Amino acid sequence: MKEYCHVVVDKNNVGWTLRKDIQRNGLLTAQASGYAQTMAQGSLRLEHHLNVFLWDSTVTGEKGRLGILLNLPEGASFTVRVRCPYLTEEGLLLPGTLKGDSGHHGIPSGRSTNGAWAYKGNIPSRFCFIEGLHTKSTPGYQSWLRGDGWPE
Repeated sequence: MKEYCHVVVDKNNVGWTLRKDIQRNGLLTAQASGYAQTMAQGSLRLEHHLNVFLWDSTVTGEKGRLGILLNLPEGASFTVRVRCPYLTEEGLLLPGTLKGDSGHHGIPSGRSTNGAWAYKGNIPSRFCFIEGLHTKSTPGYQSWLRGDGWPE
């Protein structure tokens, strides 16, 4: 089971509340969370409001993720690790549920060249390991690690 990471930027400095919101609702697109109306027209045109963006575990994916984290003040962000059986990468022959995200060079499509992927839709909370909230000793961790999600 592949693992992907989503960087959450805490723009309103709400910390714990934001983690608990993700635990309840999962990773939501800007459209689903009501933030689409605050986005730039260019981002809307590129369908960024319809996707959840993830980093893979390749060297370029880790560099991209760390590039965001290291450029933010301490405590202004956290990572959500995602293990979900229906997240599949776009391949040469088979379509995947993840499309490569090349930033501002068009809507997400094809394979990722920079470790960034876009999933069109929301990701349920049961597939999310929220750093600062979950630990390896959280009941159900092994189930999440296998990609089965947190037990309900």
